[in-house]
Amino acid sequence: MRMELGFSQHQAIRQIQTLSPQMYMSMEILCLNSLDLEERIDTELENNETLELTEKTKSEELPGSEAPVASEPVQEPAESFEKHFEDWQDYSREEYATSRSVSSYAGDKDEKLEALSNTEGRPTSLQEHLEEELHLLDRSEFEHILGKVTDEELSQITDLCVDIVYNIDNRGYLMYSLEEIQSSLESKPSLVALGKALRLVQSLDPPGVGGRDLKECLLLQLHRDKQQYPVEESIIRDHLEELGHNRLPKIAKALGISMEEVKEAVETIVSLNPLPGKLFGGEAASFVKPDVIVDEVEGHYEVRVDFDYLPRLQIAPHYRDLYKTSRKNPELKQYLKKKLDSAEWLLAAVRQRQATLRRIAQELVDIQKDFLDHGVSHLKPLKMVEVAERVGVHVSTISRAISGKYMQTSRGILSMKTFFTGGASKSDGTTEARGSVIQRIKELVANEDKANPLSDIDIVKRLAESNIKLSRRTVTKYREAESIASSRERRSY
Repeated sequence: MRMELGFSQHQAIRQIQTLSPQMYMSMEILCLNSLDLEERIDTELENNETLELTEKTKSEELPGSEAPVASEPVQEPAESFEKHFEDWQDYSREEYATSRSVSSYAGDKDEKLEALSNTEGRPTSLQEHLEEELHLLDRSEFEHILGKVTDEELSQITDLCVDIVYNIDNRGYLMYSLEEIQSSLESKPSLVALGKALRLVQSLDPPGVGGRDLKECLLLQLHRDKQQYPVEESIIRDHLEELGHNRLPKIAKALGISMEEVKEAVETIVSLNPLPGKLFGGEAASFVKPDVIVDEVEGHYEVRVDFDYLPRLQIAPHYRDLYKTSRKNPELKQYLKKKLDSAEWLLAAVRQRQATLRRIAQELVDIQKDFLDHGVSHLKPLKMVEVAERVGVHVSTISRAISGKYMQTSRGILSMKTFFTGGASKSDGTTEARGSVIQRIKELVANEDKANPLSDIDIVKRLAESNIKLSRRTVTKYREAESIASSRERRSY
């Protein structure tokens, strides 16, 4: 068989769906929460000179009023623009945006700087805290822990302490053995010197820091107290796994002591901190700004989209006029058309976002009114497709609209995803929301006999009495998701 290679042409009809720039921007704006939207508008203001700020109208300042973010432009005398355009050709867009940002927002500079200065700084990490605490120790404190040391030993041990500190993880545990740390250091210190350095680090706060595992961490905390804890130490050293599974009778039998003595020792152990490093570092609390505000008015709920945080925008009239009179300069006309189109698409996208978000939020509030009135036990099962049908949009629009958005309600500030939940079947053919079922399980566990707690099978039977059908596996999944211990571990002796 002979095959020839060559070029050929043929025609074919294909249907391809592409997104216009307007639709792409509209979807992008819809996905943004209030804080991201504010940042996006600020960026557009800096980069698009055809946009300008405008003052609020009196109607917008009235309580409860809802108005579009952008207002129609008021005609002003056109200004000559050719000089500016020539300058743009000489300078990059970034340079222009920077100069415009400085000049146009001089009045806002102090407010932004003040907000920045009032922003909470990065939390101190555990390693930073330990190193700072280490450098505050004087010679007497070193010798109180390690005994007499020479100046050379003091310097060496201090350096080794810093090395050990940065081998401690965020839980407060030493991640590597002393042999591994020794091999990683160029100075190759002795294990004796490293042991002294570790002992010094373990004397720092928080108590328990520098332990190589949970047992050592807890024992370090017990040893801080001058009182003796022989039973507690025995339980930690030899019966920590039994304690984790609440097998107190087995511990009492193994140690040859009474249940009362075991329970007293357990109270002491429970008061210790298994993760001392978690007291430091971590992420700063994130700031949540609700996009939607729900007000109760005469027994029903009204929704309004918060827009006070957004700048009021309009397209500068003299740029429109300049575009109309720029026929003799095609390059300028093309540049202005691109900027004006981008500005109009942005204003339209923001208006559409506000309107779509309001319609969706109102449907959610209407459907879940009982939840807002009475709490999570009255949350109804709800899928995005149901809301999409009622609002008259595609389900993907619902997903984009609620992504990262929050609603301020009488029940607190809630993620809009809270209103969507799966459900469990009831004997009458209806369904009950997952959140409501979990709340019922929590109530059953809270009211159980602690000496004879409910097993997962018992919970299934109790739910069946309320016409809720769940398998034991599903009850176990819900219980574990809520960090509720098993019946054996919940039992009180």
